[in-house]
Amino acid sequence: MSDQPSASPHLYPDQPRVGVGVLVWKGDQLLLIRRAKAPLAGEWCLPGGSQELGETLFQTAAREVREETAIACRPYTVLTAVDGITRDPRPQGAGPEVEPRVRFHFTIVEIMAEYTGGEPQAGDDAAAALWADRAACERLVTWPSIKAVVDLGWAARAATGRG
Repeated sequence: MSDQPSASPHLYPDQPRVGVGVLVWKGDQLLLIRRAKAPLAGEWCLPGGSQELGETLFQTAAREVREETAIACRPYTVLTAVDGITRDPRPQGAGPEVEPRVRFHFTIVEIMAEYTGGEPQAGDDAAAALWADRAACERLVTWPSIKAVVDLGWAARAATGRG
């Protein structure tokens, strides 16, 4: 688990970027990836990534899932939006007036999607990809903001009678 800087074009931005996280459902299982790169390298989370110019949120969702996992999906609704901000550590001895530099800043739109085909294979920014039932999600997803989104997704899924 590391947030060490990489050659990412998103490192030390001058403005927030739009990101998309995707909750892909296959029956009572959710698609998870283990991130290969910062931010959150080594953490289990949802597939997703940056929106490209001219792309809708749903197009971004389908493309990112395909690139990271080889899974085809049909996005169908926006679940929520969250802030993904990672800062450098506070310099030793610095007072509260010193604001650590922003390393990454994404506004992440979380999209719900249904599985339409394929088998999970790690690709692009993913070190691993798998289907997880609720108990596995509880064990694997530990980052608090991602855990909150996953929990919200399970609740929304149950409210529609699907989960």
